[in-house]
Amino acid sequence: MGPESRIYLDHHASTPLSGGVLEAMHAAEPDAWANASSAHGAGRRARAHLDGARRTIAESVGAEPPDIVLTSGGTEAICTAILGAFAPSDVPAHIVTSAIEHPAVSESIARLASRGARVTTLPVPDGVPPDADAFAAALRPDTVLVAVQWVNHETGVVLPVATYADVCRARGVPLVVDAAQAVGKLPVSVAALGVSALAWSASKLGGPHGAGAVWLARSRAHWPVLAGGGQERGRRPGTPDVRAAVGFGAASRALPERLAAMPRIAGFRDRLEAGLRARGAIVNGVPVGGARVATVTHVAFEGLRGDVLVAALDLEGLCVSSGAACSSGLAAPSPGLRAMYPDALWRAEGALRFSLGPETTDAEVDAALSALDRVLVRLGRATMQPR
Repeated sequence: MGPESRIYLDHHASTPLSGGVLEAMHAAEPDAWANASSAHGAGRRARAHLDGARRTIAESVGAEPPDIVLTSGGTEAICTAILGAFAPSDVPAHIVTSAIEHPAVSESIARLASRGARVTTLPVPDGVPPDADAFAAALRPDTVLVAVQWVNHETGVVLPVATYADVCRARGVPLVVDAAQAVGKLPVSVAALGVSALAWSASKLGGPHGAGAVWLARSRAHWPVLAGGGQERGRRPGTPDVRAAVGFGAASRALPERLAAMPRIAGFRDRLEAGLRARGAIVNGVPVGGARVATVTHVAFEGLRGDVLVAALDLEGLCVSSGAACSSGLAAPSPGLRAMYPDALWRAEGALRFSLGPETTDAEVDAALSALDRVLVRLGRATMQPR
């Protein structure tokens, strides 16, 4: 199967550009090269594009434009929200997070731990998020920050962040939410959610790489993580990429269409998942009755390595992953999956993530299962009955 006929089922790593995004970026090109902080005419034209993009991005999550900080992507947005909650001279007290976080969250927390913070990591056995009582029990009088994801990047399980936000507000503890896999898959309103900071990325919702955003509640103090100028109201120094921001804005404008496609995508996901089960796969991280987004199924084949399956399927023209793309070069299985299944590590070692988007078709689901059949035969595994 040649590159022209490749099937892309890795939308949780990166999404194809939504309709109108590339056109919007091209339209901004004649002005986007200028420094949007410059006072002259060229700078003002670039600034107009940047301001328009910021308004659209803000509107997509029910926010006001001044509360949006534009960043170089989701990772910087998360680091800005977490690390920027403390002045450089602060020694954070107690922080709460979960065992299934994206590395952008877990490594930011680890950096704060190296400065003296004490960390409570909430367990997520079998992919079941902590309920309100377990979450509240983890908070202490000296808790100064909670940082959790809204949607797990690997399994798609939805954490009850609105419930967590209620607990945090009652205790006066700021809550930072990694929404990289939520925006574009779930309706988002920062006012309704009631969190202190929300971070997300353009490339997960049909926008370009190199663009992210963090919403920061006005009630919280914030310090820039990077040293430099006073851009982004002093919260994120550096000359912004106007072209990428325009693409982010165009993708944000198209979010209603993306959200409307979720029921159809869920149908494809369910059919794909049934086919995977029929071939001997075990579905990871989906609690009975638990909420999850429509776009992903995360499975494991006992006795087979996920990275081997990814490589073999790639030869068949199918693009999937074994976990977070930012960790794809690492030999170790996913820490999140290991935390979910400490007594069944094969579920992490054999992990295989299929993630779908509005571009996915019925024919692609059929072709993906056929490609898997050929790979399983080559690897000496016949198609098995559902478990």
